[in-house]
Amino acid sequence: MNKFYGPPEDFKTAITSLNLPGRWEEFPEGARFKTINGGIIQWYSSTGSILVQGTPSAKKQILALLETVSLSDFIEDKNRVVYPSPEVNDLRRIFLVHGHDIASKEQMELMLLKLGLEPFVLANTSGGGLTIIEALEAQIGKNGAANFGIVLLTPDDFGYSKSEGQENTRPRARQNVVLEMGMLIAAIGRKNTVILKKGDLEIPSDANGILYLEFKEHIREVCYKLLERLRSSGFEIDARKAERALY
Repeated sequence: MNKFYGPPEDFKTAITSLNLPGRWEEFPEGARFKTINGGIIQWYSSTGSILVQGTPSAKKQILALLETVSLSDFIEDKNRVVYPSPEVNDLRRIFLVHGHDIASKEQMELMLLKLGLEPFVLANTSGGGLTIIEALEAQIGKNGAANFGIVLLTPDDFGYSKSEGQENTRPRARQNVVLEMGMLIAAIGRKNTVILKKGDLEIPSDANGILYLEFKEHIREVCYKLLERLRSSGFEIDARKAERALY
């Protein structure tokens, strides 16, 4: 569901077949369709990725409809389509770990897609019956397809030390996000792991020596620093795409 490697006109035909009321908008990187109930379908021709955004009800409707069709069936001339072969350690794929801050997750997905990269978010796939731990093991490291990871530490929970008392409650990231952050660092190293920290929140004491990129409201606040980290890890970032990623 989350890939389409045909030409733009065939993608538009496939989405039109879903009978969703809405309109197509100009989108230089591929194609964009907005539904009247607040949903957005964005397709990126450079990577074949499809990003679904919008209100929770609209997203749920779109995702359910996309599961009912095979988009590749709408490609009229399959000889024109180049299907990229999956490669181990694909230098476009990035494993994205996130908590309950869906807005920050979608901002990061959109930025990476604009850069021509491929964010892997387990929630966007069927999961293949895998747990998040199994998915991490399958996707990262020398035997996986991703050698770079981004962790979004967002203030989704509250916690306090028993010795300090409840009056010292502070925002903190989800515990599963902290666990997955540790797995990423162990598998691919600190150099290939970027941790974004939103606002003032408690961080694990054992991770105080790790460099965090801090932002307050929007991912774009740390775009330049993130680009530096990606380039230092071997990613080739087109200057024009980097400029578009800021907006």
